[in-house]
Amino acid sequence: MSAQRRERLLVPSTAQGTRLDHYLVEALAPASRKAIKRSLDNGQVFVAGRCVVRAGTLLSGGEQIELTLDGAAPPSPVPQIAIIWQDESLLAINKPAGLPAHPTVSGRANALDLVTALIAANGENARPILLHRLDADTTGLLLFALTRAANLTLSRQFSEHRIEKTYLALVSGRPPERFSVSNHLKAGVRGRTVTVVSGGLAAQTDFTTLACRNGMALVLARPRTGRTHQIRVHLAGLGFPLLGDILYGGMAVLPLVTGSLPLPRHLLHAHSLSMIHPHSGQRQKLTATLPEDFRMILNALEIDTKTVDFTW
Repeated sequence: MSAQRRERLLVPSTAQGTRLDHYLVEALAPASRKAIKRSLDNGQVFVAGRCVVRAGTLLSGGEQIELTLDGAAPPSPVPQIAIIWQDESLLAINKPAGLPAHPTVSGRANALDLVTALIAANGENARPILLHRLDADTTGLLLFALTRAANLTLSRQFSEHRIEKTYLALVSGRPPERFSVSNHLKAGVRGRTVTVVSGGLAAQTDFTTLACRNGMALVLARPRTGRTHQIRVHLAGLGFPLLGDILYGGMAVLPLVTGSLPLPRHLLHAHSLSMIHPHSGQRQKLTATLPEDFRMILNALEIDTKTVDFTW
C-alpha cells in the first residue's frame, strides 16, 4: 500500500476566485495534478468541512481545506523570517507561527538559529542574543541584541520592566472596555501555567477591548511582567480564552454563518515593543504587521482594523 499524508491548508484571501484544483497544485507543489485529481475523485478533499469532488469549485478565500494525498510528505521548508529592524546594536524580526523562539527539539528550526545563519550569510560577525521569548504559535516581534553592550542595556530594561510591549489577541466573549489582572502564576502539569494563591511569581497584565463582533473580541494586552503563558492564562481566567487556545479552554473551531472555520493555533500576536535604544539613548518603538491567518479571522468576524486605534 502506497504512503499517504494528510494536509491542512488555510486559503488566503488573495486566492478568492481561484479553481480548487489549481490552488491545490500550486499550494502542494510538487504534488502532481493526477494526485490532486485522485484525491478529489476519492472524496478525500474537504473544504470548510464539506466533501468536494468538483475540481472547478471556486474558492472564496478564508476556507480551511483538509485532504488526504498519495505519497510521502516533502521535506519541511525552512521558515521565512521578516526583519523589522536591524542596526549595529539590535535586530528585530516578525516571527511566524509554529517557529520556536529558541532551540527545543534537535534539528527543528528555531528563530535564534535562523537569525544566526542569516547574519553569517551576510558576512557579519555578530552573534545574536535572544532577549525574550514567544510561544511557538505566537506571532510577532522578537528582539535580539547584536553586541554585549546592547545585551546588558536591554536585559536591564527587561528586568526593570522598562520595556513596553503590546499584544493583539482574538478572544471569545465580550470583555469590558478596560480591565486588568494581577495575581501569581507558576508552572503546572502538561505544559500549563496555573494561578496560585500563595507562592509562584507575580504577574500583571492590562487590557483594553478594541472591537467586539459576533460574540468575539479583539483585545490589546500590555503585560507588566513576563511570565510563561501570562496573557493566555489571564484572559482564560476571566472567561475570555484566546481563539484556538485549546490548552486553556479556547474554541478549536470558529462558528460562522457561512460554516465553521478550524483554528489551527491560538491567535496571539506580539504587536509592538518600545525601548530606550542602547546606542542612541532615545526611545524607539517597533511594530510587527499581523500575519495572514490573523487577518483572515478578523475579516471573517467583520472586524475592520482600519477603524481600530492601536495606540494606548
